[in-house]
Amino acid sequence: MKVSELIELLKTYPQDLPVVYEMMSEHCLLEGKDIVVKSLCFQREDGWVANKRPDKPTIEYLVFPGN
Repeated sequence: MKVSELIELLKTYPQDLPVVYEMMSEHCLLEGKDIVVKSLCFQREDGWVANKRPDKPTIEYLVFPGN
């Protein structure tokens, strides 16, 4: 999913909803400082994205927090 697709998806939800994310067995309110841009490995064929490694090429991702 690209940032532009995320924005369009978020527009389909009620705009006054608080946003939370899972943290262990509870939930935490999302704050702007929780969202970061990180260099990570290219997405694998199964959809997983691995942490940055010296032996793999990387690209920038917008990263939301979670478990």
